[in-house]
Amino acid sequence: MCNRTKIIQRTIVVVSIGILIFYLKKNRCRRRVCGRRFSVLDKIPSQIQNLRDLVEVSDNDCKDQLRMDRATFHKLCHLLQLVGGLSSSRNVRAAEKVAMFLSILAHHTKNRCVKFQFKRSGQTVLKHFHAVLRCVLRLHNVFLVTPQPIPDDCTDERWGKFKGCLGALDGTYVDVHVPTVDKERYRNRKRWEGSAADSRVLRDAINRTNGLKVPRGTYYLCDNGYLNCDGFLTPYKGVRYHLSKLISRRPQNPQELQIDVDPLDGGLDEYMSTEGNDDGANNVDIVETLDTTPEWTAWRDNLAHNMWNDRTNNNGGNE
Repeated sequence: MCNRTKIIQRTIVVVSIGILIFYLKKNRCRRRVCGRRFSVLDKIPSQIQNLRDLVEVSDNDCKDQLRMDRATFHKLCHLLQLVGGLSSSRNVRAAEKVAMFLSILAHHTKNRCVKFQFKRSGQTVLKHFHAVLRCVLRLHNVFLVTPQPIPDDCTDERWGKFKGCLGALDGTYVDVHVPTVDKERYRNRKRWEGSAADSRVLRDAINRTNGLKVPRGTYYLCDNGYLNCDGFLTPYKGVRYHLSKLISRRPQNPQELQIDVDPLDGGLDEYMSTEGNDDGANNVDIVETLDTTPEWTAWRDNLAHNMWNDRTNNNGGNE
């Protein structure tokens, strides 16, 4: 009786072990099938197709997603590779790196959205974003050029009087993220810590080590938010200077005439020459402080009266 019981027990143990081994092998096969079904290699066709749809099919789609047409995109990629040192890696082409970079900048897209769109991991997106950013920074000599002042022999009727002018300054908004504890200090119209006037922002830009450089003898056109001083020409206080206010009534005096043309709306940026950087700019005497001087005020008055006299003479004294 005892032998029979032992045989039954041994049989049960053997059968149990066999069933356990069977299920283990079955689950292992399932895992292998699942691993093949969701292999990283399966993502490659969709990654290639996504990039092709972005930069090879339509200019409209490329502009909508990357804010530039296909030709411009490929020129940028070539420039980043040739000058910036960008290269394709084993798994990511250089063009895809640039596309991810532009997608983030163009739409302020979150990392989690970009990784889904490009079928990449968040770490891959972050890594290549910074790689492209470093290459873009190496192109600062190509992208950032020194504006050339309006020459003395300029015959353009609109800008010929503004000899030495480098361009126009105006404010712009730039989206930034600051720590939560500092948000209240930056929550204002100027996006500056505290309430800051345009002149304070400009003064900070001039005083920085690698800040704004304005050679003496040249200047920028500014609005009344800035200080009228050496290097920065502003309209007269209390005088109409927006074009919309001068449509119904023509300028009545030299002060109004000086700003009869709005430099921001009148195409000054298109007229200005920006051919190359001036490598000798470091040896030029530059504006270092923002202080109103009698000499600069007199120069503005003289400019306004000369413009008024020329306008009066050209109109036969009918002003």
